[in-house]
Amino acid sequence: MYHHHCLGIRRANPTKKKHVTTNDLISHRDQCKGQKAIFTLSLVAIFTLWVWQFHKMIFSFNSNQSLGRAEVEPNEPPRRIRAGEDNVAKYRAAIIHANKILVFYNLFVAGTEDEERVQDIVNEQLAVLDPQLHYINASITSLGHPLPSIPDQMTREHIVEGGDEGETLHALWNYCRSNNNHDTKVIYLHSKGSFHPSEQNDKLRRFLTEGALSGECAHLPDTCNVCSSRMSPLPHPHTPGNMWLARCDYVAKLVDPFALKEKKLPKQYLHDNACHGYGRFFFEHWVHSHPSVSPCDLYAGNEYTWAYEHVPRVPFRKNLQRAPRFEFNHYVQMDSSLCPLTHDAVLGRQVKDYKTIYNSVALADSWWGWNFFTRASSHPPPSNKRIITNKRRTVPRSPSASFCYSEEGSLHQIALDMIQHSSRPGSPSYEKLKHVLNLNQQFYINLGSPIFHRNEVSISTMLQGYGLNQTVGRPSSHIITTTLVETKLTDSVCRISEDECRDYPRILIQIDHDKLGHEVELCHSSSNCIIVDSSIHNLATAVEKGWTQSLVLLPVMIQSVSRLESQELKLEPLQTRSHSIVYLDRIDDTPKALLWTNNTNQHPETFNLSEMQLRDMTNVYRNTKVCVASRRYYTSSVGGGYKHLSELARFGCIPVFETFSDSIGTSSFEHCGRVIFSNEEELLKRATDVVGVINHGLINDFTHVDWWKKGVNWGQLLLHFIV
Repeated sequence: MYHHHCLGIRRANPTKKKHVTTNDLISHRDQCKGQKAIFTLSLVAIFTLWVWQFHKMIFSFNSNQSLGRAEVEPNEPPRRIRAGEDNVAKYRAAIIHANKILVFYNLFVAGTEDEERVQDIVNEQLAVLDPQLHYINASITSLGHPLPSIPDQMTREHIVEGGDEGETLHALWNYCRSNNNHDTKVIYLHSKGSFHPSEQNDKLRRFLTEGALSGECAHLPDTCNVCSSRMSPLPHPHTPGNMWLARCDYVAKLVDPFALKEKKLPKQYLHDNACHGYGRFFFEHWVHSHPSVSPCDLYAGNEYTWAYEHVPRVPFRKNLQRAPRFEFNHYVQMDSSLCPLTHDAVLGRQVKDYKTIYNSVALADSWWGWNFFTRASSHPPPSNKRIITNKRRTVPRSPSASFCYSEEGSLHQIALDMIQHSSRPGSPSYEKLKHVLNLNQQFYINLGSPIFHRNEVSISTMLQGYGLNQTVGRPSSHIITTTLVETKLTDSVCRISEDECRDYPRILIQIDHDKLGHEVELCHSSSNCIIVDSSIHNLATAVEKGWTQSLVLLPVMIQSVSRLESQELKLEPLQTRSHSIVYLDRIDDTPKALLWTNNTNQHPETFNLSEMQLRDMTNVYRNTKVCVASRRYYTSSVGGGYKHLSELARFGCIPVFETFSDSIGTSSFEHCGRVIFSNEEELLKRATDVVGVINHGLINDFTHVDWWKKGVNWGQLLLHFIV
């Protein structure tokens, strides 16, 4: 500090007078200049030190010892990498101190070929973050292939294989348990569309992201503890697409998301069931699963309730309100599968879930369901909904014409979605497919069994549409100018297992839905062989093994015409058919395999259709109301049987199939092909429900048969995709 007299010349003692000369003024000026310079430098030094200390305190976790400096924990599985726990604590503390909202982000990348596309998704979502509301460095759980451009400090954990949304939700849940208070909030986002690219997924992702990251949700009133673009109470309480904001004191009450994979929930929760929110649908139901949930949503328009139809475009006008905001009947969708959507059924399931998961049946006066279900019980469904309702079941009469007869809902679109999913233009598998197709001008097809004759017709039509010529005669093993199209059952002219035949031009049609055999590995090792598969489960296996550059998804197991004798088939009305339920194959549990009829309670014989003659199978199908398939490889963990779906559905019976993992086109199969998917335990019950609906005369058309017959336009398929 310099002397006060440098602030101005004044008398120290006002009673004494002193004469001030010019030299005195000059000397005084020089002395003050020096002291002012020293004072200024001191201020600069103090300010610089303060800034350095502040920067060190707030941003210490961005240093080389930050959250993002990942280390392999010795007690963790070898395919899991975590960030240091000490730095995680610092990271959380800094966010809470700043009173900003932490975003937990679930990221999935299938392989190197998806990097650019998924990076666009990540950039699109994180660009919506508001630095005034959200901490910009989201907590990302990375699944599958690592995305190189994600900063280290944003990657909470990388899981090479075996992870799902539960990993990210578990981290979010733990964070809220450690910060269990009303004012701390969290946001859950995920890279929707990274695994199944589609326009529908893109629209829903943008709609959900805008809501979850909105200022309206960030400042939600005390009466709400979960906020999203849309909350739907049907078929179970959920946010369609599963992106939301929630208060930590509420999240801390929820069951651990790991309870599913650790099998701490009852058995029925382990099997996929979209109606109840079980299996893979549990994570979508999770944030609304507790009886104390108090949901709010933002979108006021009534044209969108749940699923994928009529998803609003962004930006949309936001109007935060307690949810559900519409009456019960407005959420009942005609294109749903056979979910019991009466108010009694939905309420019963909800109360049972509360008791099963949380051991609670006490519901507060503020519970969202009181007014919702009370209004529903006094307002039965209007007649224009065309629904039959009894104590247990609800079913639509017919598929949605606007969707099913459009290009979007067709089997052809499913085929395009499959090949786009595995082999988008420019990807390694896309380039290898083009290479193999362009090696020769002619091909020879032999799939190795008469049961694949119709598949041979479809594949031949597809290749001829691309411009290749089919040769009828069996080619010589010494001629390499013909591309072989075969399966593992084919008596090949040049077996891929023989070294001299390894580079023979070949298209290997994969017929197993649950495994990749040695012939697939050999095909991958050849630059002139491409694998055509129908199963997403097998694609996931190929990702694990590093074979994705050689595998292309196409629904080649969907038959254009059934192998059964149906050319002159006359479809009898479902209600008058003699057989109620028939099984596609042998069932180990004999009582389940009874063929039911209208005339007797139970028929005392077990049918194994695989051992029947084709004509007998035809007669059974044409006289059956419901066709059931429950084979051991039709489980949620492996691929499904498209061949059997398309075969039996042409007879008009309603297909009830055990759930399988192949998800592309599932909505079209359900809405347009009238396929009912169910877990094994409820398969017979679901089939019985459908029989009851048919007997009431509620399904009396065959629009689903017309949809199956329209099929895939095989002649144009490759031309639509390959440039």
